[in-house]
Amino acid sequence: MSPAPSASTSASASASTSTSSQPSMTQHPSHVTTRIARSVAADRPFWSFEFFPPKTTQGLANLYSRVARMRSNLDPAWINVTWGAGGTTTARSLELAARVQKGHLHPDLDRVRGEANDVEQGQAGFTRVNGGDADTAVGQDACDVCLHLTCTNVEKEALDATLQKAKELGVRNILALRGDPPRGQEYWVAADSRFQHAIDLVRYIRQEHGDFFCIGVAGYPEGHADYVDRDVQRDIRHLKAKQDAGAQFVITQLFYDVDQFLAWYRDCRAAGITIPILPGIMPVQNYLSFRRMTNLCKAKVPQPVLDALEPIKSDDAAVKEYGVSLSIHMIARIYLESDIRGFHLCTLNLEKSVERVLEGLGWQADRGAEADDLSGPTAALAADGDASAPPPHKHLEATRNQMLSDRTGHNTPRDLKLTTAEALRRTLARTSSSYQVPETSTWDEFPNGRYGDSRSPAYGEMDGYGVSLKVPPQDALRIWGHPVAHADISRIFAAYLEERIACIPWCDAPLMAETVRIRPHLLQLNLAPQNCPHNGECKGWWSVGSQPAVDGAPSTDPTFGFGPKGGYVFQKAFVEVFMSTKDKDALVAKIEGEGRGEVSYFAGNRRGAFQSNLGEGEVNTVTWAIFPGKEIVQSTIIEKESFEAWREEAFAIWSEWELLFPPASATRQLLRNIGEERWLVTVVHHDYKDVDALWNFLGCST
Repeated sequence: MSPAPSASTSASASASTSTSSQPSMTQHPSHVTTRIARSVAADRPFWSFEFFPPKTTQGLANLYSRVARMRSNLDPAWINVTWGAGGTTTARSLELAARVQKGHLHPDLDRVRGEANDVEQGQAGFTRVNGGDADTAVGQDACDVCLHLTCTNVEKEALDATLQKAKELGVRNILALRGDPPRGQEYWVAADSRFQHAIDLVRYIRQEHGDFFCIGVAGYPEGHADYVDRDVQRDIRHLKAKQDAGAQFVITQLFYDVDQFLAWYRDCRAAGITIPILPGIMPVQNYLSFRRMTNLCKAKVPQPVLDALEPIKSDDAAVKEYGVSLSIHMIARIYLESDIRGFHLCTLNLEKSVERVLEGLGWQADRGAEADDLSGPTAALAADGDASAPPPHKHLEATRNQMLSDRTGHNTPRDLKLTTAEALRRTLARTSSSYQVPETSTWDEFPNGRYGDSRSPAYGEMDGYGVSLKVPPQDALRIWGHPVAHADISRIFAAYLEERIACIPWCDAPLMAETVRIRPHLLQLNLAPQNCPHNGECKGWWSVGSQPAVDGAPSTDPTFGFGPKGGYVFQKAFVEVFMSTKDKDALVAKIEGEGRGEVSYFAGNRRGAFQSNLGEGEVNTVTWAIFPGKEIVQSTIIEKESFEAWREEAFAIWSEWELLFPPASATRQLLRNIGEERWLVTVVHHDYKDVDALWNFLGCST
């Protein structure tokens, strides 16, 4: 699976035509290429959005509301729905695609929960969209969908079923991806030898379904991440072959080096690639997710971008603001220095950054002031040159935008005729002022990974691409070796805590400064008793999450601070560990007997067993902050639904690690047994004024 591919389009004269080696294809009003051609003919900028299936039911219900609002307010040309590694999100991706295509985005939680349960049990919740007179009607929030589809590790029967269901739902656009096998490559065998690469999927769809689907493919401006040599020209030849096989548009992987993209774009055209190319733009949402995604994609980050982020990387609000400014800058350069008029925006299921990028560009249309609506699948598409359509740049005049102009100057208000340099200077000047969180910010604009609010559509690690080890198989084997005993696993976790290795399977980020503060306690938890320097008092538990107690640290504190100046941050200590059933039972008994109501826990295993001393619906807020004149900000939350979502992923990672090794190997057997036998347990101590309370309770006070 290619990480976070994004769409982009060329405004060339041939943007909506096929290459000479392709048969003539019938265009449908819902095809991506039809929408591209109309926008290009009008010299009109356009954009598409990308969403992924949320990890929780509440997140899905809230995403429906968000998609409906963004569809109405921001008018995307179409919406992409992603597909998890190896088809791991198949049912949820189809469910989301169905709802968006039909405009059935009702956020009723009970209804969404019932449909989600149907999906989990192998039933098609989306049949409600396609069945019955009421549900076959297309809603006002309908928007054409481009469904991502991978072919590796997917059986032909499942692929056929997916394509057939997409046809039934009216989904006419497919982004055909090879996909990454969710396991080590050395011992991976394709589920079907006919599907090894994206070009195989393009040929198959074209062979089996003719021109029903408009097929897009991924482009790699910096070369495919799977190759060590990153040969861009080789990848361009592969892209040309995909075009010749029937691909009709290209969506690029995320990038941040505009010069490299523009050079690659010119090389593509010189190589005979004539189909539309859409740049994939992913606004930086927070520093850790940015570094994770760029490392996963092996995307080059220009040094000025890294330099700008370094002093603000702990301030999510400032990082988000910089991400908006950077995206505006990138889009402006591409628009002004090429014939590209369309951009694919990876939302990461968030709203405000994308909205502010479009506002900054002057592209956020005033729907009430414009008569035409070309974005819905039921809208009657105006004929080319329709007098009812607004003239080019009307939306720019209305917003007094002074950034963008076409290259010829035709139909451009006089005060918009700016040089590229002047346009960019004005853009950056407008977006570089000190950041204040806009009053319109939505409640989850600053998600905190898997410790955030599980009601958020962005809950989790903000990628939407399914379970993975976050590092290539070769790196995983080099870093973690071939463990054959529990003590070896303990040594891996200890090496990470001591910063002798860069990552563990559950975390690819460097050790945080706040974790260093509690490192002695964590080492005592993680080390095996036989390797313990503390008189055998080590636990042999393996921690995948933790934080220390904090009582009112300034929001500017380099270790614990976040948000604007003048605030104060509070934290309850917690730790999340894998432990044996015997140890879990002993810990639960101690909490019940000695916890005095100050210690709460969640515990779960691979089979779905769950225990907790919290009541149904109770929530643990473990990090919060107070800022002048603002409501209390709760940035880290632990509750049942988020714990259950993480439990499922955490145990799946044991399976991913296991599959790096030969089936009969001792390492594979060890990892399989651990996944089957251990429990994931989260323990929170509520006395945030006592920094040692949790560690004393767990018997690791050093």
